[in-house]
Amino acid sequence: MSDSLITKRAIAEALKQVCREKPFDKISISNITSVWGLNRQTFYYHFQDKYELLSWIYYNENFAKLAEDITLDNWDQKIFELLQNMKVEKAFYINTIKEQEHTFESYLFEMAKALFSEAILKLDEKKKLTEEERDFDAEFYAYGICGIIVDWVEKGMRTEPRLVAERLKSLAKASERAGYLRSQAGL
Repeated sequence: MSDSLITKRAIAEALKQVCREKPFDKISISNITSVWGLNRQTFYYHFQDKYELLSWIYYNENFAKLAEDITLDNWDQKIFELLQNMKVEKAFYINTIKEQEHTFESYLFEMAKALFSEAILKLDEKKKLTEEERDFDAEFYAYGICGIIVDWVEKGMRTEPRLVAERLKSLAKASERAGYLRSQAGL
């Protein structure tokens, strides 16, 4: 592992620690660097600002792993792993998603939309749906998943991650059948 990556991870861990005590919008670069005794120059060498750091954490600790080998067959397990990881760092995610919801949500949305686009394309065997219709449907389901997960965080992650993932899978399965019937009817 490179020194740069080690430093980035240390800075990320520092932000998580500070988030346990302060709201994200009240955190300064000095708060972050003081955790490990780093200077501000070290922070700015690796990140433009705390928002870029937050985006880096979201991507590297969640979405890069989630996207690694996600398929239509294992997406619910990947969502479960994401939710479990988030629950371990509960204070951090509750604090930061509340302040920077769209950063987290945009990563999740793009991934979910790509998966649903693939599923809808497979289900539309007779190619009755236009690209615009498939895109609309994929966005509908992606927004649904994003909304459920952000709501789960905002409500304090009270529901167990496994149950949230199972409910999402159940809804997706039911929707898959409805989508198949729609594609067959050409609606």
